[in-house]
Amino acid sequence: MNAIGTLRSGKFNDMSQEWQDNGTVIITLVKRGEGKVHRLHVRDLYGDKEKVLWQKTFKEGKNEVDT
Repeated sequence: MNAIGTLRSGKFNDMSQEWQDNGTVIITLVKRGEGKVHRLHVRDLYGDKEKVLWQKTFKEGKNEVDT
């Protein structure tokens, strides 16, 4: 499942949000036991014009890998 799908499903244990000055948000999602960290940068989160600007998934404790 991609990062936005993970966010919408609610199937994660930890979430952090880093709100940016331009109104976008960088979200980090972690699901225990999965061994992956999902990060996504979203404009208009849950709004009519929601747009994922980028999303990345990487293994916990490893370098980020673009997806």
